[in-house]
Amino acid sequence: MSENKSYALTGIEFITLLLVGPIIFAFVILGIIIVWKTTSNPTEVAPHLDIILVAFAIFANPVSLAVGAIVQKMMENK
Repeated sequence: MSENKSYALTGIEFITLLLVGPIIFAFVILGIIIVWKTTSNPTEVAPHLDIILVAFAIFANPVSLAVGAIVQKMMENK
């Protein structure tokens, strides 16, 4: 017995997704590029990998906070 539930975005939720969406998308693309470049050409990437991973780690904190806020907001409306 599954219930079909719909979810409507408020204006603030839409603006939040609009502003945070590209950041999350860029974070995922950056992770894919790091893995792809490291596995395809490790000799060129290895000297710069520590700097790349530091940038990725700095970028990870705001992305995880934004995703957490979005998920929390969606759970409140459930």
